[in-house]
Amino acid sequence: MNNYFSDPNAVVLTTSFVLNKTDQITRVYHHLADGMWEFIGEREVGESDYKVISMEEILNIDEDLLSLSAMEPGFFAYRKDRTAIFEIKIIGE
Repeated sequence: MNNYFSDPNAVVLTTSFVLNKTDQITRVYHHLADGMWEFIGEREVGESDYKVISMEEILNIDEDLLSLSAMEPGFFAYRKDRTAIFEIKIIGE
């Protein structure tokens, strides 16, 4: 089983709303094209709202994300709120 979170310095995308704790992380994408991780909330965001941080920083915000460390590229995970369990699906379903 792969652990895609093994490099604490890996670059990931999130939003300013997640960083300032206005939004909870409810959607996680592991993009197929470039292997990039994206951790976002429900809010529609623009390009200027995205921030680049490290894997370690995002895991410090929400350690429940560790449950997704083996999620393959091309998949995304969704949960209703932070108390819910992530459901994993293929991106595009």
